[in-house]
Amino acid sequence: MVEDWSNDGEGPTAGRTSGASSSHNRRSSSPSSHASDPEQPKLDMVESESGENQSPSTLKESAALRFFAVPELLSLVLRQFDYEKTELLVLSCVSKRMRANVLPRLVESLNVPFTKARDARIYLESAPGLASHVRYLRLWDDIGRHFWNQGLWYDRGPPERWTYSSSPFQPEDMWEQLRNLLSLLHTNTEARYGEMPLIDLSIGLSNVGSLHAHLQQNPILVERLVALRLMDDFCLWDLHDQATRYGTPVDQVDRMKHSICTLAQKNTNDLEDFIRMVCEAQDGVGSTTFRFFGITASAPDFDNVNCTRECFLPCLSQEVLVPLAKRIQHLSLVFGRVSYMDGSAYQSILTPDWPQLQSFDIHVNKKPYACPNDFKATTVSFCERHPTLIRISTDIYDLFDQHERTRPYWSKLSFAQLRACTLKIADSHANKTGLDFVSRHNGIQELSLAEGQVHADGRILASYEPLRNSLRLLRAGPYAVRHFLRKGTKLRHLQVMSDEDPLFVDDDTDDDEEDERDGEKYHCAIFRDARSYSSITYIDYVSSQVGIDILFDNIVRDLCLNQLPNLTELSLSITGNPGISLDRPRAYAFLLKGLFEKLQMCAKLRAVRVGSSCAEDLPSDDDELNAIVQVIPPRLEYLTWYVQLRPTAHHYRVVRTAGGLDPTVVVENAPSLLDEESKLGTARLEMLPTSFRPKVDKRTGLWEDLDHERGCATRGCTPLFDHLGDDGPVLRYS
Repeated sequence: MVEDWSNDGEGPTAGRTSGASSSHNRRSSSPSSHASDPEQPKLDMVESESGENQSPSTLKESAALRFFAVPELLSLVLRQFDYEKTELLVLSCVSKRMRANVLPRLVESLNVPFTKARDARIYLESAPGLASHVRYLRLWDDIGRHFWNQGLWYDRGPPERWTYSSSPFQPEDMWEQLRNLLSLLHTNTEARYGEMPLIDLSIGLSNVGSLHAHLQQNPILVERLVALRLMDDFCLWDLHDQATRYGTPVDQVDRMKHSICTLAQKNTNDLEDFIRMVCEAQDGVGSTTFRFFGITASAPDFDNVNCTRECFLPCLSQEVLVPLAKRIQHLSLVFGRVSYMDGSAYQSILTPDWPQLQSFDIHVNKKPYACPNDFKATTVSFCERHPTLIRISTDIYDLFDQHERTRPYWSKLSFAQLRACTLKIADSHANKTGLDFVSRHNGIQELSLAEGQVHADGRILASYEPLRNSLRLLRAGPYAVRHFLRKGTKLRHLQVMSDEDPLFVDDDTDDDEEDERDGEKYHCAIFRDARSYSSITYIDYVSSQVGIDILFDNIVRDLCLNQLPNLTELSLSITGNPGISLDRPRAYAFLLKGLFEKLQMCAKLRAVRVGSSCAEDLPSDDDELNAIVQVIPPRLEYLTWYVQLRPTAHHYRVVRTAGGLDPTVVVENAPSLLDEESKLGTARLEMLPTSFRPKVDKRTGLWEDLDHERGCATRGCTPLFDHLGDDGPVLRYS
């Protein structure tokens, strides 16, 4: 999510994030151990409020004023508003005293897009000392991400009705403003804490050189960098326009190829310079904050313009990779399609040892067309040299013949501390299940399986009792999900990936179980029996074959909500087109109305997330939205509505007035209270500010739950609640 920095520099507001307004579509030291103290420091401009130097009139002040005069008590109250932020924004306008106490809480973690760096700087300069309270900073390249997102539509172009897909306007002095913002933070935070804020950086590959050019004179600004997240923001159409202005078609293709190769080499050189600068700056002061390095591809090739891009992955030298590898704990590489040159670059990245590495994430979204065996060997060799990995995901699409009668290539690997893994398997045959791999890792708590499955997939893995005993999170297709549940696996977090063929009849049940639903087969239902699955508190359902309207209509039948008495959070990710024409926000408000009416049976449901690639925003006016959505599930607290290509998700909270249901009380018979609540009209949706809830891990400075990122539909979005702890579902970051 992004901070809604207003154009006048007045900082984050509670309103809806404005979309990109420009019609242009061209590129114009270790973490400190200090935690949040009960007494948050106030702005320098305000005198101490502890009661010293009070005038005689204060002796008769009210109890409320005496309360607010004690910073510790005020801090305890304000802490209750840190999660949703709405009340903090309101209180910041009440008085100078209140503003002085509230603003430091609002700016402790800042989320700033590149194009809003000037607004963020002006806001921090509006109050003396305010910048010194920034401890966690996320800088992200909103222009680079726009072109990265457009990779989805290179073969057909983005939908015309998505007018907000135009590129954000880039200020002429954007890079200078970024440097000025970092300089301001350095000057202020050095004076208070002796160190810069922890910085999480997300940037397009083609913009790395510009940022490096503006920071190389003052590398101290990257001494506390914790993450470098690189996006493939390659813009084909810029090069295409330049190459096709003159000459024969053959000449145009040659110029295109030359331009693409030149740009790829430039991006590699710029990235090497930037990484070298960061490593040298951090080594100079003994900083060990840099711990995350990731590169994510966009469009893999561009055959529609008769010119294939030969590579996207920068081919970094060992001179740069060795010092980088020594400090990184989390490595993530997401490919489109792997070319010969990408394979060589991949091998180069995995050549050095990464002694601190804890998680390795490699995804190939399309079938490789070059050197698949070399790619496999490189991956296996790297994993063998890093047996201390805790999380490993080698999600490689159709890399090898899934019909071969041999064990998976990774089956002999062993990781003593493994807790989460992805097994890309189709285990129709016993010798392909990877069971020997699982049997060596009895502590696996999170498991992801292949999406495209047949009914036998997952059966043998589910039969392994130690895995069932430790497993708490499962991402898999519907067939594997059923196998684990039928064996009594106490899953808490469940992601059901992809639909199944509704014409397919799954008669191959475990233990000769019969469907207990009045003798009728429900071919689209997750659970084919009448059991109650009380351990499940979160379901993330991914649908690619049906539209949002059809899924909402059949939600009770398909997800078997009456069998989930403790369901606390529900996420629906839809990529299919609606069955009817829906092009207005009000139409989706009516769909939401129908969904909420069906969710009334969920007595403990506290959060709902809807993500769709084919939807629209909900009405921008809360009153208009609530005039349509008048019935809300009895314990619902939060709604998230995400439309693909939007820069952020929209979050809503449920506000219940006096007489409404207490969300902290467990209701045994929620339906009996629904009529009373709906008649009183005690619950309504209220949009939350874009700064809603903390999103940074204060132990590491890494920002999490970047819910705008593409790919969350299939790899799992981050829920609002932590469902894996021993204390049951608890709000993350609260």
